[in-house]
Amino acid sequence: MTWLQLELETHQDQAEELSELFEQFGAISVSLSATSDEPVFDTQDDNDSHNQQLWKRTRITALLHPDSDLDIILVCVRDRIGAENIYNHKIELIKNRDWVSEYQSEHQAIIYSDRLCVSPSWCESPTNNIPTVILDPGLAFGTGSHPTTSLCIEWMLDNDLTDSTVIDYGCGSGILAMVAAKLGAKQVYAVDIDPQAIVAAKDNIKNNKLNKKIIVNHVHDADLPVADVLLANILMNPLKELSGKFPALVTNGGHIVLSGLLHIQAEECLDAYADSFIMDEPVFNSEWARLHGIKK
Repeated sequence: MTWLQLELETHQDQAEELSELFEQFGAISVSLSATSDEPVFDTQDDNDSHNQQLWKRTRITALLHPDSDLDIILVCVRDRIGAENIYNHKIELIKNRDWVSEYQSEHQAIIYSDRLCVSPSWCESPTNNIPTVILDPGLAFGTGSHPTTSLCIEWMLDNDLTDSTVIDYGCGSGILAMVAAKLGAKQVYAVDIDPQAIVAAKDNIKNNKLNKKIIVNHVHDADLPVADVLLANILMNPLKELSGKFPALVTNGGHIVLSGLLHIQAEECLDAYADSFIMDEPVFNSEWARLHGIKK
């Protein structure tokens, strides 16, 4: 079967409304992506999901049934948001493909320094029996492929976590918590503000048989201990806001590992933690940064 793919660019204020319109016309899928180049992350409270930020110029891609009347759809789009808010559009015919195989081929196992593997469930386990985290891509952030996640994993591989207590603050899929447990941490506390992330993390941890080592909670419900290592792969603004809270969660001489930062934000974040931690120089991967400090 051949499908119709409609792409158009609009302003962030119209993107959600158009997504709903395409769904009303029976779109099989609707996706949003950036056409402007500013970085965008969702820092909204989980109770404010209707006001999530999008890119100033956002591309909407809708996959439609081949019998869809595009003339009517485009008229409705113009009527709904105004022709002046449609910057351009493109229509393509998409032949049916083996979408599952293509998706799986794009997501393969990642091996770190021949000492750790993060692998989707459809890949074969490494032959050298290194610790392996089984993790399928999902809605919660964290599969191991993003530079900020890699930077945190690389730090854990370079430092002995044996018998340590670890906090994964902003756990997403739970990947950092699971890596810490696989590398010898005796107890890991994984927290997030997103209920969807908490569900995903619990499922992933159960699938990896790490329930006894990792406790998952909403951040507002968690009774966090003083930890040997605190990992926070989140965003610049939350990291700055938490600079007054994190010192109380790290034992003297303990470690703090921060990521989710653009390289241009590293110095500002370093300054926010300098009073409580002896901070190292940032480590970079592409445009992303990782910070590390030892509690004074």
